[in-house]
Amino acid sequence: NALVLCGGQGTRLASVIGDRPKSLAKIKEKTFLDVLLESLFSQGFTKATLCVGHLKDHIKEKYQNFPNSFISEESMPLGTGGAVKNADKFIKSEDFLVTNGDSIFTGLNLEEFYEFHKKQGGLISGALATPRMDKDFGGVILAKSNQIALFAEKNNLDEAKLMNGGVYFIKQEALRLMPEAPFSLEQDFFP
Repeated sequence: NALVLCGGQGTRLASVIGDRPKSLAKIKEKTFLDVLLESLFSQGFTKATLCVGHLKDHIKEKYQNFPNSFISEESMPLGTGGAVKNADKFIKSEDFLVTNGDSIFTGLNLEEFYEFHKKQGGLISGALATPRMDKDFGGVILAKSNQIALFAEKNNLDEAKLMNGGVYFIKQEALRLMPEAPFSLEQDFFP
């Protein structure tokens, strides 16, 4: 199963995409979300749940009858973590993928990432990357064991050489550790 977080407000892209969610930004004849879903299904995922909030009617209209996809709606802003927790009724696999609905992590083999997640045995595994610029990324510092030693969202740490890619494998049991209130995975739960 895959959860796609597409409920963000897209404030930085509003001048470019207008009155639609950023996951519906056009890439030639397709939307960004079309490209992301095609990528997920081509890599072996059989079900995708779209976690929608801000401007959700646009996504619901286009994807409510999309094959093998489901809509998890927020009635109020829940944050990234709240959106994951809210979608728990759609999660049927022991481990599930969570990805941001506005980014594609090129070069990431999701099958290899899943095998890494299983081998490590943790509750959550996150895909990391080297940032291309020096701003606006979640800085991550790893311990020698490949465990995250420090996670500082949107914070330029001088020693952070890696960034959060917004792609995670999560065990269902981690859902029980998440609060009921709105919260951010990156700012509240991971640290």
